[in-house]
Parts: sequence; structure tokens; C-alpha cells
Amino acid sequence: MRKLVLLASVGAVIGSSARYGISLAFPTIMILSFPWPTLLVNLVGSFLIGLVSSNTSLMDDEVKRVFYVTGVLGGFTTFSALAIETVDMVSNPLSAIVYLILTFVGGVLFAQLGVMFKVKSTR
Repeated sequence: MRKLVLLASVGAVIGSSARYGISLAFPTIMILSFPWPTLLVNLVGSFLIGLVSSNTSLMDDEVKRVFYVTGVLGGFTTFSALAIETVDMVSNPLSAIVYLILTFVGGVLFAQLGVMFKVKSTR
């Protein structure tokens, strides 16, 4: 149990560091006060979770699953940031709605793309 907690923690450090790196790389891309870096992270994270979850060798191995899914991807994606950024957009409800739709619908689509990419790449 301690080993899994440590693996999840190390993975989360990697994932959250990558997320922070993306926010540093795109500090001025707040076009129309829209949180593009968070959207990018959530869409990429959704793609990666689809890709990883379709890999049975990773998902069947508890150690790898905890490290990659719970740790790295859990640390990388930013639902809490999504929530507060949506609240901050209250003065522009249309932007908030578009952001939520793009995040959730886009996230599901990107997760499916990740699954499809994995399936195609194994043939």
C-alpha cells in the first residue's frame, strides 16, 4: 500500500509539473479572457487517459496503473482549475458555457481518439 501511495505521489509531481510548464509556456494566451492553457491540458489529458486506458498491459498492472493514471494524469489534468476559472468567468456567461462545452465534449472526444489511436496502432 505504501508503495502505491508513493508511486501515485511521484506521478502526481510529474503530472502537475508538466501542467505548470504548459501554463508558463502560454502565459499570454488569454485571448478573450479564455483559459486556453487549462483547456489544452484537459484535452491532452483526456486523450492520454483514453490511450492509457486502452492499453491492457498498463491497466492490468496495478503499479503501472496507479503511477500513470492516478499519479501522472491525475496530477496533469485540472478539473479544479476548470471549476474556478468557470466561476471567474461569471461576468461573461457565454464564454463560460463555451468553455464548459469545449472541455467536456472535447474531453470525451479526445479520450475516444486516444482509444482509437491505441486500437489502430496495435494492428
